[in-house]
Amino acid sequence: MQDNYVGDIGDYGKYGLLRAVCSEGMSLSVNWYRVIPKTVGKQDDGKYINYLSKPQIYSTYDLALFDSLHRIVCVEHDRHIARVEKENLFSAQYFSDEIGVSRSIWHQNALRKTATSDIVFLDPDNGLETFTMFRTGGATAKHVKWPELKDYYARGQSVILYQHRPQRTTKEKCIEGVMCFQKEYLNADYVKLLEFPKYTNRFYFVFIHKNHQVAFESIFNLMIQRWGKNGFCRQISIQ
Repeated sequence: MQDNYVGDIGDYGKYGLLRAVCSEGMSLSVNWYRVIPKTVGKQDDGKYINYLSKPQIYSTYDLALFDSLHRIVCVEHDRHIARVEKENLFSAQYFSDEIGVSRSIWHQNALRKTATSDIVFLDPDNGLETFTMFRTGGATAKHVKWPELKDYYARGQSVILYQHRPQRTTKEKCIEGVMCFQKEYLNADYVKLLEFPKYTNRFYFVFIHKNHQVAFESIFNLMIQRWGKNGFCRQISIQ
């Protein structure tokens, strides 16, 4: 996650999902997988904010959330992760340290900061490392490493993973890559998948423990009922 992404249309759906998690009484931690770019990024990054000028369409999904993001982006021009945390859009324990030179120390600090929550949300720029990256150690700061995600799940936390579809990868191949991790490495009790397809495919894979299954059924039902209008959000069947 980068500051310049704050408040774009992807964030709107993302925060809607996290608000749904909290509405079920689940305690939540967020690891932003924060990246501070050393050079100016692609011009497309974080540019999809025109939805904020169309409240007649987009405020219907979550009026309070829409109004907050409109104020942060269009009025205050304060697109920073710290501003989102301050706004208290959803109740969470945040870990916002930049991924540093020592990734192992950064990861251990993240585990400590998020230890008491039922659910951990991981928000990398790109998503989960590929199988090739796992074998060769080629993951970047924009990827979640396989063992990192497993560390959260292994101690009893269900994990929500943000996954961005790479431009040269089909939707099916993107999903297949994450499910390879599930089948060959993690073996979570249940996996559920939400897609937000506006402008590009944004996926949220949820790796669920049995004791959280009923809660996530309610969360997904809420998301489909509230955010499913006009194809903004949909559930994808997997497994």
